[in-house]
Amino acid sequence: MIWEPGSRKAACIILGLIWTSAVPVAVASADLPAPVSVPPSGLWDGIDGSWSSFNISIGNPPQISRVFASWMTYQMWVVHPLGCPDATVACANARGGLFYKNESTSWDEKGVYGLAGETNLGVDGNGIFGFDSAALGATAQQLLPVSNATVVDFAVTEPYLGMLGINPKPTNWTSYTDYSQSYISQLKQTNSIPSVSFGYTAGAAYRSSKTLASLTLGGYDESRFDENNIEFTLAPDNSRDTVVAVQSITASQNSSTGPANLLPSPIYALVDAAAAEIWLPIEACQAFEQQFGLQYDNNTELYLVNSTTHSTLVARNATFSFTVAQETSGGATIVIDLPYAAFNLTAKSPYRQLANDTLYFPLRRAQNSTQYTLGRTFMQEAYISVNYETAKFNLSKTVWTEGVPEKLVAMQPASSTNNAATASPSGTPSANDSGLGVGAIAGIVTVTLLLCLAGVAAFLLRKQKTTKKSTGRLGGDPKGKSSGVSSRSDTLASKSPSCIVTSTSVMTTPSSVSTPTTTTPTSPDWQPGQMPLSPMAYSAEGSMSVSEADGTPLHELPGSLPEFNMADGRQITEKEMMRYRERLYNGYDSVEERRQGERERSLRVQGERRREVLLPGQIREATEEEGGNRRFSFVAGEDRIS
Repeated sequence: MIWEPGSRKAACIILGLIWTSAVPVAVASADLPAPVSVPPSGLWDGIDGSWSSFNISIGNPPQISRVFASWMTYQMWVVHPLGCPDATVACANARGGLFYKNESTSWDEKGVYGLAGETNLGVDGNGIFGFDSAALGATAQQLLPVSNATVVDFAVTEPYLGMLGINPKPTNWTSYTDYSQSYISQLKQTNSIPSVSFGYTAGAAYRSSKTLASLTLGGYDESRFDENNIEFTLAPDNSRDTVVAVQSITASQNSSTGPANLLPSPIYALVDAAAAEIWLPIEACQAFEQQFGLQYDNNTELYLVNSTTHSTLVARNATFSFTVAQETSGGATIVIDLPYAAFNLTAKSPYRQLANDTLYFPLRRAQNSTQYTLGRTFMQEAYISVNYETAKFNLSKTVWTEGVPEKLVAMQPASSTNNAATASPSGTPSANDSGLGVGAIAGIVTVTLLLCLAGVAAFLLRKQKTTKKSTGRLGGDPKGKSSGVSSRSDTLASKSPSCIVTSTSVMTTPSSVSTPTTTTPTSPDWQPGQMPLSPMAYSAEGSMSVSEADGTPLHELPGSLPEFNMADGRQITEKEMMRYRERLYNGYDSVEERRQGERERSLRVQGERRREVLLPGQIREATEEEGGNRRFSFVAGEDRIS
C-alpha cells in the first residue's frame, strides 16, 4: 500500500484520527440524568403511628394510592377492595385508597402469590400479582412513569397501607429465568435516573414544623442530614442487606449517674422502614421495662402505655442514643438521637387486634437475631442512602433546619468508576480512592489509539520511501504507481467508510460489568476494581457483547435470591439456586459428583471384600443360634424348618 498525502487513503486515516479523538470526549462528557425527588402526599397515615406517605398512580385511568416507601419490597403494593369488607369510605381512606384492578384497561393479571418482605417479622399473606402502568405522584404529577410495573393487589391488614418498592430485585415466578424487572430497574434502564440508588428519611410528625418524609431516587438530598464518611457494605443476604452494628443504646437520666445502658451486648440490626417499630433482644426490652416502667401486653405483643406511665415518660423526656458502626466494637461510629416524642405513638384498630386507639411504645421483642430491626421509628431521626450498583450505603443523622431548599446529589453508577464511594453522602470518591473515572479512562484510550494510528502512519511513510527507492532502481513509476496496476483499491476506500474505524465497542463498554451470580462483596473471589454484586445486569447501547460459557448470552437473572414461594410449590433455597447456575453455566453438579463418588467407593469396597482370601482355619460351621445345622422336616401337611 502506498502513502500519498493527497490520496483518499490519507484522508481516510486523518478522519480516523479525528473521529477516534472525538469519541472519548463524548463518553467522558455524557451527562447523567438528574436524581428525582418524590413528593410526599402531605398526609400522615398509618394505624401503628403517624407516618408521612407518598402518592402513586396505578392503571389506566390512573387510580391514586397513598403508600410508604420500602426497600425490602420490589413491587408496587396497593390495597384490594376486599381489604375493606365494610366498604366504607372511612376504611378506604385509612388504607390510603383502594385499587380496583377490573377498572384498569391495562391490567394484566399473573396470579395469586405469597407476599415477601417482612416474613421474618411474622408478616405474611398473599396477593394478586399482575402488570400495569405506574407512576409516582398524584394524577397531575405523574413522575417517572413505566408501562409494565409489577403490581400486588393485597387485602391483609398488615401492612395496612400499600408499599412503594424501591429494591431492584426482580420478581421471580416459576423458575430462575421467568421473572419481571423491578420498578427502579426499569427507571435505570430507560435512563430516567442516574443510578439504582435512593435516599430516604421518614419525617417526623412530632416536630414543630411536622417535617414530611424525603425520598430521592437516583441520589440523595444533602440538605436533610449531617454528613459523615462512614460507608457500609450491603450484607450478602439480600433479604436483609442494609445491616448495621448497634454498639450501644443509652437513655439520658435526670440524675447525675450518667446515661442508662439499654443494650446488654452489641447486635447487628436491619435498617428497615417497612416496619414501624424497633425490634431488639428480649434482654434489651427488659432493660427498657425496668428503666421506664413499661408493661408488656401478651395478647397484642405490644408495650401499651397507660395515662400514668405516659405522663411520667413525657415529664422525663429522655433522649435515646443509638450508636451504630460497621462492626460491633471499635471503628468510627454514628450516634442517632431520638427524643421520647419519637416513641410516643398511638396504635389504632385493627392493629394487633386492638379494639380502640391506644398509646404504645414502639418496641418489639425479637425471638432471634433475624428479627433485630431498626424500623420507621428509628428512621424519623436517621437518613439512609443506598447505592445498589456499588453495594454500599450510608447512615447519617437527620438535621432539622427549616426553610432550607432541597439539594439533590446524584449517586454515580458503578460503570462510571472502578472504585467510587458513591454510596457515601458526598457522592464523590474519597481521598484515598485510586479508581479511574470516565474522563481518565477515556483519555487513556484516546492517547493509546492516537499512538497506534501514529505508528501506522509512520509505517506507511517508511514503506512509501522504500517503494520509491525500489521503483526507481527497477525503472518503475516514479509516482509510486506501477504501470498497468489498477487503482481500484483507492476507489473502494472512498466508498467504504469502514476504513476509518471498524469497531468502537471498547470505547463505550463500562469499566466493569456486573455478572448476575451469587458473588458478594465479601466473597473470596471478589477482587478490588470489579463491580460487586448488583441485583441487576446492565447493557449499555453500543457496548460489547458479554457472554458466559459456550457463548450463552447474559440476561438479567436474579442475584442471590431471597426465599420466595413458587406457584403452588415449596420454597427455593440459596443452595439450590447456586447448584442450578453451576450446572447451567459450567456443566458441573457438585451434588451429583458427590453421589457418584460415593457409588464408586461403595463398589470399590465390595470388590475388595470379594477378592479377600480366606484361610482354611477361618472357615467353620455356623452354630444353631447363627442359623447353622438346621433340619428341614414335614409336619402334618406343612413344611417348616426346625
